[in-house]
Amino acid sequence: MRRQRGSTMLESALVMTTFVVLVIGSMDFGRLGFAYNSVTYAAHQAARFAATNGSASGHAATVATIQANADNNLIGLNAAGLTVGVTWTPNNNPGSQVKVVVSYNFKPLVVPISSGSLVLKSTAIDIVTQ
Repeated sequence: MRRQRGSTMLESALVMTTFVVLVIGSMDFGRLGFAYNSVTYAAHQAARFAATNGSASGHAATVATIQANADNNLIGLNAAGLTVGVTWTPNNNPGSQVKVVVSYNFKPLVVPISSGSLVLKSTAIDIVTQ
């Protein structure tokens, strides 16, 4: 009877460890999806801001204001890991194209996807209207 009690405890410990790792791993993948959606939203909003604040708007958007806009639209994440790149083709006059690339360094909690962090990147392109 004692021998079976010890094996039951060992089996329970192995099953619970596996279960806890699976649950925490799935939560980490949920965080990854949330972070990617937030980065995509920030890129789209920053591109929209740049497109509506071209040279003809009276308050032309600069790289700094577009970066600040992306920072403000990054929901639920630390803005310290955010990188924003902005390019206008050929310039910020109406009819030109603005491209905003937002990158975020995501650090997984449990699942060792990479040794450091995973870079989430989203690109949004819009036409300058004003």
